[in-house]
Amino acid sequence: MRRRRGRVNRWVLVVLSVVAVGCHWLVSRSARPVRSRLFDEKTAAVELSRRAFGLMAELRNSLGFPVDSVNDPNGTALIGVQFSQTTFGRSDLSDALTTTNPSFSAALVEMLHHAGARRGDTVGASWDGTYPALNIQFLAACRALGIVPVIATAQSAGMWGANLPGLSWLDIERHLVNAGLWEYRTAAAFLGGEDDDGRGLSPEGRAELVAATVSAGITLCVPDSLEQGLAIRDSLFRRARVVVTLGRAVANCGGPLERVPSRVISQAGRRTRYRGLVGRARERNVPVVNISNPSQAARAYHLPVAPVPLPAPGKGRLFFEQRYSVVLAAALALLLLGLLVFAVRYDVEWYFGVRDDTLDKEAV
Repeated sequence: MRRRRGRVNRWVLVVLSVVAVGCHWLVSRSARPVRSRLFDEKTAAVELSRRAFGLMAELRNSLGFPVDSVNDPNGTALIGVQFSQTTFGRSDLSDALTTTNPSFSAALVEMLHHAGARRGDTVGASWDGTYPALNIQFLAACRALGIVPVIATAQSAGMWGANLPGLSWLDIERHLVNAGLWEYRTAAAFLGGEDDDGRGLSPEGRAELVAATVSAGITLCVPDSLEQGLAIRDSLFRRARVVVTLGRAVANCGGPLERVPSRVISQAGRRTRYRGLVGRARERNVPVVNISNPSQAARAYHLPVAPVPLPAPGKGRLFFEQRYSVVLAAALALLLLGLLVFAVRYDVEWYFGVRDDTLDKEAV
């Protein structure tokens, strides 16, 4: 073989570039959809969520509350009203609509697993009634993963949440337990509002929530301050492997104006900048799954925001991943490496009759 003298001809480099592009195209064509991690758990959670949503539609119909086809275009019966006696705080309708997609439960399965929750673990959950569909899907994810939730409920709800008479979160929770879907019940209930004691709600609204608590047979906690409410939750969650904070409960983030990203928060060895229950959990080095902005979480997990109509369950990147042929990629990489070594060490141009003076002029 004739050894190379001088540099590689530019046309040889062009040919090698074309071959490299062709190899990339071949590897891209080898992509095939395969089941994602936790596929069985995700599909089980989605199916449970769909069943629970159906039960909720039956409950709402039995109470005589018609579905608002404008604000609930998919007819899920999971969207409340904008204002009621038990409404506290603002929330976006598009966020509420986003949580009515049953596939959101697959994202919760992924987040809980990412946070470190495993079968048999205890997980602390602190929420309010702002996103009842999200609460339901969390419980479905717990059932699918085999983990045990310990629940603290602030009963007030943001706009479009569980804020209708007879449809507070505790009413919903009791209905699902009585239907035999699961046995998860709230361990301690709070009135919610500004300081966990119902501040910001009317006397009639507070009375309605107290009646729901008594009817559900749940312990009602009326703390003297928000700090005392946090201490009660800390006591409940002392053995929790993961803490989950959903909705807009003031106790979760420490104040109505606090903003915490909707994701898994598990940075190790960092001083937390968060307040409320999220900050307390991180100070104990306990991972947190926070979803106060469902649309943000949906985009992170490739779910649509406020979809109309609802997408078919079990579809998308949460359930199937594109996998490429490792064997083909390795073979083509070796081929390219061999061609590069050959082009650098041996005078390829000479074999094709390219003269040396031409080579010198055209070399790069």
